[in-house]
Parts: sequence; structure tokens; C-alpha cells
Amino acid sequence: MKKIFTILFLILFAYSHLLANDKPESKVTNSISDQLKNLQDLYTTGVLSGYEYEKEKKRILNK
Repeated sequence: MKKIFTILFLILFAYSHLLANDKPESKVTNSISDQLKNLQDLYTTGVLSGYEYEKEKKRILNK
């Protein structure tokens, strides 16, 4: 029984590791202006608070 759990754990670990390694060419990169517009949309719809908005805006601009 212990061997089955060990094998299952190793399979799940390997699978999650494969999913975590995204290829760089498959990632979508947004320009800073697109990121700021999306951030503004989240703020105006109420998804983000003022504090979260300012914090994230500073992070985007300091890249």
C-alpha cells in the first residue's frame, strides 16, 4: 500500500511540475499601457480597492 501511495505521489508531482513549466513563447505579454488599462477597469468595477490599485500600479510602473 505504501508503494502505491509513493508511486501516485511521484506521478502527481511530475505532472504538476510539467504544468508549471510554461514555455516563454506561449505566454502573452501585455504592454504597460494595456496592463494599466486592465488595472483601471478592475478598480472602476470594484474588484480592487484603492490601496490594491495603487500598489499594483506602482508594481507595473517599476518593472
